[in-house]
Amino acid sequence: IRTNPIRRMIAEDLIKKEIRSWSRDVLEVPSSSFNGFSPCPYAKRAWNKEMVDVLVTDQLDCVDRIKNQNPPKGEQVKLVAWTGWEDVSADEFSEWMDKENENHQGVWLIGFHPESEEDEQIEEWEGEDAPSYAVILIQSLEHLQRTSKSLMSRGYYNLHPQNEIKLVTRRNSLC
Repeated sequence: IRTNPIRRMIAEDLIKKEIRSWSRDVLEVPSSSFNGFSPCPYAKRAWNKEMVDVLVTDQLDCVDRIKNQNPPKGEQVKLVAWTGWEDVSADEFSEWMDKENENHQGVWLIGFHPESEEDEQIEEWEGEDAPSYAVILIQSLEHLQRTSKSLMSRGYYNLHPQNEIKLVTRRNSLC
């Protein structure tokens, strides 16, 4: 069954608008949970420098195509809003990302599945009635390592759970 192209374009526009609003209203706002930093200290800069590319798709394999054929460079972030998430559980999604990151090829994925447990450090936010989607951030591993090392030295991770700090430390040690 094919989706009406106009309806699909409207849904894509709503999702893109919602993602930008979520970043502006939640990820870019300083928080005591993040030691006075915003949950994503570089989000505002990336948006302002037009380094964020948003793609809405129902095909998860587009992430592999981006990773292998058109990976992000430097500060660039490729954000995939994946609308085909319903047939993949939050655990399966997490396992998929772990496998992708084991074979990172200099590109790192960070994702959020709609059925994952809420992150208690991030403020709850009501969306804008867009269709539901998973979010996959595709970033240069080198850039992510450099920025997370800087954030580590500035106290950003001081209030993070120990298991998250271990993951960041492990990621930062990868070649």
